[in-house]
Amino acid sequence: MKKLIIDASIAAKWQLSNEPEAEKALNILIDYVNGKIAFVAPKVWQYEIANALNKAISIGRITELEGQIAFNNLLDLEIEFIDFPSPSEAYIFARKYQRSVYDSFYLAIAENLEIEFWTGDRKLYNAINDKLSYVKWISDYVSSER
Repeated sequence: MKKLIIDASIAAKWQLSNEPEAEKALNILIDYVNGKIAFVAPKVWQYEIANALNKAISIGRITELEGQIAFNNLLDLEIEFIDFPSPSEAYIFARKYQRSVYDSFYLAIAENLEIEFWTGDRKLYNAINDKLSYVKWISDYVSSER
């Protein structure tokens, strides 16, 4: 089974349907549900999800109840959580690519595991896509059904 690293921006799109590229993000989730792909993420993913949903509640995009249900649904996914890369490795990635250390967790893990990293974060993708071939944009995802 093909493994993909997904960032929190993709998972947020599953719960916040008015997000740009939400339909493409759902295609990834459908392939996961159908057993065609598996998800890998750094442990920080859970905290990033919590933060995204908290922010959505705070600005009135979703209700408290919707946020709690969304959070529980995302925590129920079977994701292979990877330990953080070493602080020095994350720092090196962050400096080399001028990204946050948090973004660098995903980049380092994708490189170490030699698997694709899919993102819905346009700023991250634009900064990295021509430098790291394993970084993929959500709109480029093609369901394994095709």
